[in-house]
Amino acid sequence: MMLAHYVISLGLTAATLGVLALVVYAKGASRPSHQLFALYYLAIAWWSGFEALAITRAEAISALFWWRWNHLGVIFIPVFFVHFVILQLEPERKIRQQPLLVLSYALGAVFAGLDATPWLIERVRQSPPFQFFVLPGPLYAVFFLWWFTLAGYGLVMLFRVCARSSGSKRNQLRYFAWSMLAAYVGGVPNFFPTFELSIPYLMPFGTYAIPLHGVVATYAIVRHHLMDIRLAVTRTGALLATYLTVLGIPFVMSWWGRGVLEARLGSLWWMAPLGLCTVLATAGPFAYAYLRRQAEDALLREQRRYQRALQKAARGMTQVREVKTLTKLITRVISQTVGVTHASLLLRDGAEGGYTLRASRGPQRLSLESRYVLEEAHPLIQWLKAQRRVYTIDDLARCRDVSIRRELAGLGAALVIPGLIEHRLIGVLVLGPKQSGEPYSIDDLHAFAMLANEAAMAVENALSYEELLRANQQLKAATERLLLQERLAAAGQFAAGMAHEIKNPLSAIKTFAELLPERYQDPDFRGRFFRIVQGEINRINTIVQELLDFAKPAPLELAPTHLSSLVEETLQLLSNQCLKQQVKVTRRFDERGVTFEADGKQLKQMILNLLLNSLEAMDNGGQLTVSTSVREARLILRITDTGSGIAADQLGAVWDPFFTTKERGMGLGLAIVKGVVERHGGRLQLSSEPGRGTTVELSFPLSGTMEQ
Repeated sequence: MMLAHYVISLGLTAATLGVLALVVYAKGASRPSHQLFALYYLAIAWWSGFEALAITRAEAISALFWWRWNHLGVIFIPVFFVHFVILQLEPERKIRQQPLLVLSYALGAVFAGLDATPWLIERVRQSPPFQFFVLPGPLYAVFFLWWFTLAGYGLVMLFRVCARSSGSKRNQLRYFAWSMLAAYVGGVPNFFPTFELSIPYLMPFGTYAIPLHGVVATYAIVRHHLMDIRLAVTRTGALLATYLTVLGIPFVMSWWGRGVLEARLGSLWWMAPLGLCTVLATAGPFAYAYLRRQAEDALLREQRRYQRALQKAARGMTQVREVKTLTKLITRVISQTVGVTHASLLLRDGAEGGYTLRASRGPQRLSLESRYVLEEAHPLIQWLKAQRRVYTIDDLARCRDVSIRRELAGLGAALVIPGLIEHRLIGVLVLGPKQSGEPYSIDDLHAFAMLANEAAMAVENALSYEELLRANQQLKAATERLLLQERLAAAGQFAAGMAHEIKNPLSAIKTFAELLPERYQDPDFRGRFFRIVQGEINRINTIVQELLDFAKPAPLELAPTHLSSLVEETLQLLSNQCLKQQVKVTRRFDERGVTFEADGKQLKQMILNLLLNSLEAMDNGGQLTVSTSVREARLILRITDTGSGIAADQLGAVWDPFFTTKERGMGLGLAIVKGVVERHGGRLQLSSEPGRGTTVELSFPLSGTMEQ
């Protein structure tokens, strides 16, 4: 049974590390560290594969042959390991270790030459549980001391490199170093039978640690994402625990309880463990899922906490409308929830074309005063646009572009995350290492990529909103300038109108005043003078009153008002004029007793102005139709005449102050009408056709109640 475990563990080691050597080499064939690590794994695979052959040979001569082949791999295991560790050192330390490296290869070559002689392996001997094991030669103890010392020194150097490192590299080396130590602790006892020593449990089970180390170390070398190693180990542990239970309990039942089962079930005793195995195998996947979920929740509790916070922040960002506030929010949320040394955000500058630092938070935040800019043509920006993914430590390790390395070193960057909208790079999120020293996981990269894209959308919306605000402010300023120009033009028009309207009666008064000294004794002239002067003064007074009503309308005195009653009263006032002008009046009041809040005095004046305009347009008689109605919660007043009408090019100007087509009048009547309607919250509409008449429609919002 023990021999079987030796063979299985050695065979598993040979197969696993042989494959992993190819994987490591394929991932970095041009990199010395990958080449050395692949050679290191091949040496271990060589040792374990040939030892599995040697311990199972039935003839001594065959066993000796394979043992000597086996030791060719054993000799170079610590040599390749030390060489690999030296490659991880700083340049000045590498130089200091060169003599040791040369000596290691030289002694390795010497021992490889001695391997074919009895000086290293004298012969083989029977050593249960093995068929044959090594009988050491005179120099074997020296060889073992050299081998053990060199491997130990390599481990010490590795742990020192780990202690001097920081961030994700420190985590990478930490996992690598501890898994390496476990592999040596498990593998070194394979020497002990040579010296007729034995350590329970480590022999032969310690060898199983070597392929496990191979998986962990390879992942660290190739991927660098050591949080995923922990996750992989956790899932593997859950799987092993589940299926050791599924297979172990029936095995124990068969091994220890066979006598009891045979006493009860006879020759069918095997059905009990088989049935139990079937039940456990059915429940196994569910048990594994539960164990894995619980283990992952415990392992990733902190990571999932801040990922949920990032998702919540991503949803909330779209509600922020100011770019400055948004950039501060993004960097603050990441800095506080993830605990990074700094979170910095660069946004594309539309004017300059580069990416400017807009916000930075964290203990090692970047200075905004530096006005840091990444140019559009910078290789890092071009890489982000082309690859459209997060720039990680893996990419930095493979990067040979000095400008990218220099920029990332200056930024203190562990991750560079593009914020993309379709094919446009809106911004760049730069994260430093975590303050805890933990590496970023694959899930972290997905979460940050999602956040960066959501942030890009939010920034784009905020930029559009700010641009809209600027455009609105510019439009408002332009409108104010236009209104000022219109007010100035209106003031000029007002002055001209005033001068024209007041000048006419003043001219008449002046003419008679000049004649008065000559014809004062003429009583007819004096009477005529009195009548004309009085009339012209009244005319001036009327003009001034209209101007006052237009320029400073009286405040509204609202009360429940019947529109049809006001219309009827006004029509009664004008009934004699209608008879004189032979104007037929038609009334259509269909307001159904509705009242609304209005100033009756101002409305009556408004109606009078409209009716007078209609009568003045029908000097030779005609038809005047006045109607009221309710439509869509609004009260409608409609006045239609069959007068001369208004030309189409003048329709838009009739409501303007001082616009008139009459020989007499200031053109303020309809302007006053418009003011009254608007102060009551109403709307007005005018339609006219020259020679056929005009229709004015006014509508007011209803207030008050229907009379029953």
